[in-house]
Amino acid sequence: MHGMSDQPLLRLGAQMAEVEALYACVLNASDQHTEQRALRELAGAGARLADLADAAAGPPDGGRKTATGAVAARAPKRPVRIRIACSAPAPPRRSKLQRRISGARRTVDWIVSRTGG
Repeated sequence: MHGMSDQPLLRLGAQMAEVEALYACVLNASDQHTEQRALRELAGAGARLADLADAAAGPPDGGRKTATGAVAARAPKRPVRIRIACSAPAPPRRSKLQRRISGARRTVDWIVSRTGG
């Protein structure tokens, strides 16, 4: 598993599920006040997710140090885009909420399968 223990990945998965659930709450907000409160909670959950991912990643570039003793930063990779042409008609689009719920379910299923539950 790429040298990482399961614990940080489980924490990341649980935090991702929280972010997705809060996003669904934002989409389902009945009024502006509820939406703003849910957005604030989502911002906090997103910050915690970023912190967990950063901690799980460890130091940049595997911790290699420069001559001055500072940790060397790795240059960001360019994203690779691959376009695949398909003659089949596109499937009907699901709503944002349906996609987020589906993503949250996959995350929860992944967490459950990793914990042996």
